[in-house]
Amino acid sequence: MGKIQIGILGGFQGKVGTVVGSTWRGEDIIKALPKRRADNPTELQKIQRLKFKAVSEFLNPLRDLLSRYFSNDVGVKSRYNLATSYHLLNAVEVADEVATLLFNRVMVSKGVLYSFQNPTVVHTGTEVTLNWEDNSTMGNAKAEDAVHVVFYSVEHQMFFVYENVAERGTLSVSITLPANLAGTAVEAYAFLYSNTIKFSSNSVYLGNLVLD
Repeated sequence: MGKIQIGILGGFQGKVGTVVGSTWRGEDIIKALPKRRADNPTELQKIQRLKFKAVSEFLNPLRDLLSRYFSNDVGVKSRYNLATSYHLLNAVEVADEVATLLFNRVMVSKGVLYSFQNPTVVHTGTEVTLNWEDNSTMGNAKAEDAVHVVFYSVEHQMFFVYENVAERGTLSVSITLPANLAGTAVEAYAFLYSNTIKFSSNSVYLGNLVLD
């Protein structure tokens, strides 16, 4: 793939001969047409495709959240691309041609902001309470850092996102999930975000919660 700096006709869109022209983030790009895939992919290719399908379907509903809170853009790689790469490498495995997400390795945010100190979770019915210890004077942490909590229902294959539900300095927050989740399990995550320095913390996995 190459960038078109200055040309007689400038950038172009679509296929011309064996190359394709397009625009990416305001830059004119030219690349060769992809070769047709072989009818018989290797075992490694099969595994990679299964992983990519599972990760893409899982992360797509979180695209907006990841695009704001997962690390920082690196070159032409968006935050969502970085999140996809992370999960492909760390949070999915394939056995007997079935791809499985490893929920304890899932990250819904990534960054250098100080995270929670000793977070704990209790729940009654569909009300989930997250508690943590005060570390608002440590490093780049501030008492006003915003708390965000994310739940994933495997049964419903649905995310429940709660943004700006508390501040680091409150040391606790309670969230009531929809009543139809009673009797099911959710995977729980939480992270902090600084509106001052625009950094996220790495999300923490709060566990698999079986709601009463």
